[in-house]
Amino acid sequence: MYGLMVEEIKVVGKGQVSGKQEYNKEEMSLLRKEIFGHEGKGILKPKNTDSGHIEIPVKFTCAQYCDGDIDGTITLIEPDHTQYIGLFPFHKDAKFSLNTNRDGAELNIEELICISYHQSQTSERVEFQDIAFIAEYLKIKNREISSATNKIFCRFDVSNLKTFRTIFEIEEGKVTFFKYEGNIWKDIKIYEKAGITGGVQIELNDEVRLQSIEAYKSLLIKKINKILRLASLSQGTCIDWASFELFEQNNESVYEMVYSERKNIRSDFSARHELTPYVDLSNYFKKTYPNYTDKLDSDLGFYPAVEWYLESLNRGLLESTYLGLFTVLETFIYRFATTKNRDFILDDDNDFKKFSDELGKLMKKHCDTLGICDKEQRGALKSNLKCLNRYSLKDNLAMLLEYYKIGYSDIIGDLGVLITVRNNITHMGRSERDSGALIALTYNKLMALVQRIFLSLLNYEGSYWNWINKQLEKFKKDPKNER
Repeated sequence: MYGLMVEEIKVVGKGQVSGKQEYNKEEMSLLRKEIFGHEGKGILKPKNTDSGHIEIPVKFTCAQYCDGDIDGTITLIEPDHTQYIGLFPFHKDAKFSLNTNRDGAELNIEELICISYHQSQTSERVEFQDIAFIAEYLKIKNREISSATNKIFCRFDVSNLKTFRTIFEIEEGKVTFFKYEGNIWKDIKIYEKAGITGGVQIELNDEVRLQSIEAYKSLLIKKINKILRLASLSQGTCIDWASFELFEQNNESVYEMVYSERKNIRSDFSARHELTPYVDLSNYFKKTYPNYTDKLDSDLGFYPAVEWYLESLNRGLLESTYLGLFTVLETFIYRFATTKNRDFILDDDNDFKKFSDELGKLMKKHCDTLGICDKEQRGALKSNLKCLNRYSLKDNLAMLLEYYKIGYSDIIGDLGVLITVRNNITHMGRSERDSGALIALTYNKLMALVQRIFLSLLNYEGSYWNWINKQLEKFKKDPKNER
């Protein structure tokens, strides 16, 4: 690895190595605009090393940019640093932490990975200069919470968010979305990369008073993840938080930042497919947030279903997109069946054993009559008897829709058609339809059904984008019955 220049190797994303630059930083003026930056001296510590406790004095620069990336450079400052050369393998598993004091505050750069370096050689030794790194987290702690009675609020920088005067209440306080100035969306589209486009502020009620930063962090990050999951569903793109800042009101009624955390956001491009209009986000949250309970996650797998939905929106291959959407359905179906004890038709093992034993006797008799003597064939037939004790995918999907009073007859007459296409793609690698027919006959209908399930589970009331009619309409769980 020694001798590689900065442009010769680059780690992109989370551990993937690319032979060329991912983008030209000078061209990406908005995405590479610095949000937070710092330079100084600190202590670099290798992690997961067998070399014992090692502390390396360094100079460093570090910044987070509008694309959410955290990166910087390190310079070894001891006169003789050849003893540290072996500690810098340039791969994703060699991680470091960097600690320093920033004007009385603790600054920690964590999950730091060195990705490249410049090297020069004198007559006496090899010099390492400008070791480039990327990092997962950048944390600053100014002080602890002064008093559990002081007022607290926090704010988050977030990616890929569109908003217009979005304000709503949650149990813990008031949430406000705000957008940043500048046409960063143009760069996001050109370079197909996530970008920080706005922020979320949470003002806590007087009743919410905790004792420590960690307690507030635990509460507020859980809340923002829930809020952004709903926002991602609404806007049809992955919305992630890039920074968390916690403020405490002091005795002069001035808010002081006590803690800041920045993280490297997901950089994969996420196209926008708005399900509900961004100008109506306040109403969307007022209707859906109270209904997004932990029970939706535990009983129906709402969180992984949203992840699969967002992933499916950004797949290039139509069949792959179809499978992604169907995985959303299967996530709901499996969790619903498990919660409602519909894993098996006959719950009692003894009952099904008696049933299968009788079928086994009949099967043996018919195999003898038909002259099926091959032991492998007879064994395969017998082992498949256990499949008879499971409800079909179609039956469980119909039961789920009936249980939540979600209509589908205006979308598709026979749910089995959706399942047949899924089975063809899964088992044969193709849908047995050309792309136009696949889109018109099943893909659009599957998308419309998945979106209706999401909004129905959240008891949404308001306008939404009808995927089939390609227009904004008033949402109804069952248009046939005007629900």
